[in-house]
Amino acid sequence: MSASDITNQPSAPAKRSFPTLRTVGALVLREMSARYGKSPGGYLWAFTAPLLMIVALTFAFGFLQKTPRLGTSFIMYYASGHLVFAIFGQVSGPITTALKFSRPLLKFPTVIWLDTVLARFLLNALTATVVFFLLLFGIASVSGHGLRFDLTPVLCAVGLSVMLGAGFGVFTCWLFMELPIVARLWGFASRPLFIISGVLFLYEDFPDDVQQVLWWNPLIHITSLAKSGIFPKYDPTWVSPLFVVTLALILTVSGLFMLKQHHQRLLNGD
Repeated sequence: MSASDITNQPSAPAKRSFPTLRTVGALVLREMSARYGKSPGGYLWAFTAPLLMIVALTFAFGFLQKTPRLGTSFIMYYASGHLVFAIFGQVSGPITTALKFSRPLLKFPTVIWLDTVLARFLLNALTATVVFFLLLFGIASVSGHGLRFDLTPVLCAVGLSVMLGAGFGVFTCWLFMELPIVARLWGFASRPLFIISGVLFLYEDFPDDVQQVLWWNPLIHITSLAKSGIFPKYDPTWVSPLFVVTLALILTVSGLFMLKQHHQRLLNGD
């Protein structure tokens, strides 16, 4: 083979270092097909699952209490906390497994690890937000609560839940691949999270010494902020959106940095 033949041979495409809209869009379509296109009910299940949980909570606690802690509707009270709490899990969970799910695609030079993270974030953040507002307004309309919302704190709570879910998902995407034992431990440790995050009980229901510990749970800030927009008489002055934003940014930046440095090793199983 002559030197000119070697020179004229097409070189392998260089590995990209930044995401592109076309690649992310293709991955979003793939995620939609894999997550909703093949499951029974598809997108319908995204609405049914949180609704069933809210109905179960309403029946379970409706027999134990005469009136909810806020308002007059049990289903509206539990919806106000659970729906915004669920956004965190709906966003963080898929991002946590983004690299594992797309491992075969990352062998192609046209796909980078950040594409997979962005695709899962965009799809699940949008889906979770749409589910939140449709169910919130739907439940409010049929429960007798009415559409008496202060949308500013409600929108703020949704945004904070999306940010925190993204940050936690990106950080655990690296951490759980680096230390699989932590993923198993988190599976057990996260079970009481539903109870201590303001879904069932208000922050003010706990003793002062417990409140000092619960304040460091960012999710209880988010659920309480959402409740304050849905129930006008509830005024949680202790809520700190700045704390949630700061924590979300720390998790996001740390996770992105660690993934950038170690994603190749983690994907290769070294």
